[in-house]
Amino acid sequence: MAKDNEAESSKVGIIPDFFHDIIAYIIPGYTALILFVCNLYLIGLLEISFIKDVDLKGFSLSLLVAYVIGRFFEQLGRMTIHHRKFPFVRESSKIPSPKWSLIFDPKDDHYTEPFKNNVAKKIEEWLEKQDGASLLSTCKDKAKDDYFNLIQFYLRERFPSVALYEKKQNATIVLTRSLAIVFACNILIYFLLLLTLQRAEVAFSLIAVYWLIVNLLFSGVLYMRFQQDKVYHAMYIFETFIAMKKLLKSKRGNAGAEEDSNV
Repeated sequence: MAKDNEAESSKVGIIPDFFHDIIAYIIPGYTALILFVCNLYLIGLLEISFIKDVDLKGFSLSLLVAYVIGRFFEQLGRMTIHHRKFPFVRESSKIPSPKWSLIFDPKDDHYTEPFKNNVAKKIEEWLEKQDGASLLSTCKDKAKDDYFNLIQFYLRERFPSVALYEKKQNATIVLTRSLAIVFACNILIYFLLLLTLQRAEVAFSLIAVYWLIVNLLFSGVLYMRFQQDKVYHAMYIFETFIAMKKLLKSKRGNAGAEEDSNV
């Protein structure tokens, strides 16, 4: 098993680590830059032909700026919409995460009740030495998902290929979350530019209205996609945990049978 894990780890290493950074940080950062440029163009302060003058040095600088902006929106998203209905609301208004609701929320219909009970039972048995029953009971009452973090860490350490796919999922979650905020913030940035640069005469042009509507629609759609991505990620972890536990159990059973036949 150790050799298998080493082989899988080497395969995972072939995938560059910057894949996550490109998806989670650079794409949202570049999107924010492009939207800002579009704002300046709509206001009339910038000609689109300036792109022809961008050289390799300018592109490299924009890459660095995009990464920093992407990191900013990643942190902003985690602080605001990741667990809350609206930004900066009280702690009591936090929404239970899919990690919790998939198992404990009776209104959640992604899984059947027998499957929910089976997952909870498997987790309880797996954490038996750590008083799994008490842990799950506390998590259920307080809407916590500590058990999920333990499963996630277990799968990452035991199955490198699972960790690779999960990294892609996490990158997608950050991507959609950041883009939802980028498009929403761009509406505010547009009006701030108008006020700051005293270009109010174009504030209510037809193109500007369309531009604001498009930003609002993209923000809403990406926010809904972000919520769905969180559900898919939690479902992947739970289902992979059940499947891998069965796989390991069957391997141990086959190994025991081979030892008995050799005696």
